[in-house]
Amino acid sequence: PSPSQNYQELTASMDESHKDSSQFCDLLRLKNPHSCTAFDLSAQLGDGRRSALIVVDVQRCWYSDSPGGLARAAFPLLPDRTAALLTTARLHDVRVVHVRANYERSPHVATMRRLNPSLNTVPILPEPEAWAKEIEGELVVMKSTFDGFFRTELEACLCRMGVTRVLVCGLITSACVLSTALGAFHRGFDVLLVEDCCADRSLARHQATVAMYDQYCFRSVSTRSICEMLPHMTGQSGAAATTKAAGKAATEAVA
Repeated sequence: PSPSQNYQELTASMDESHKDSSQFCDLLRLKNPHSCTAFDLSAQLGDGRRSALIVVDVQRCWYSDSPGGLARAAFPLLPDRTAALLTTARLHDVRVVHVRANYERSPHVATMRRLNPSLNTVPILPEPEAWAKEIEGELVVMKSTFDGFFRTELEACLCRMGVTRVLVCGLITSACVLSTALGAFHRGFDVLLVEDCCADRSLARHQATVAMYDQYCFRSVSTRSICEMLPHMTGQSGAAATTKAAGKAATEAVA
């Protein structure tokens, strides 16, 4: 059998068994004796107002309207978790930036479609999911390839806002989310990947991607840990009761 056949058989077997997938990811994960946990981060992150949440490609073409519905089937909680993360970020004045793919005139699309004829059969247009749509004042950056920083204004905008740390979430973990996270890493930003607010076309691909780069180029955190940390990071622990209630509701939504 060819290498591609071997890989397909491997990923298929990983999808069938969560245990096998976890064992495979353990082999990929960098052995770092000094890695920090999500709950260690609040003491290290400092001023959360120097952070930005980058929402990558949460578009109908990749989730709701995606042929085959692979990401929807593998990650059914993505809408609720993303909505909770956005609610919490907005409550605590964390800047939110939406990065969206607009590939119909992109030079790499022909190659992508030739390699993946069954995955890209609908127009790749920047229509957002309703549960991740920008609100007034939030920046939307259009990209023509996987990396949200490549030939876009994203880096310049983050620097003007004084951002030094980015939280990254979205679609697809092994493609545009990874490329954008690495783009941020290459430019010197501290990168946190909100792992359970990301999705791929299989759980195995998602887990393998995170395992390869966690504690190496970014730190993986959960939506719940971010929701719990943000009040301390932004110094808003004494916020109004309504804000507290909304933040608590968002945290409970991802419990």
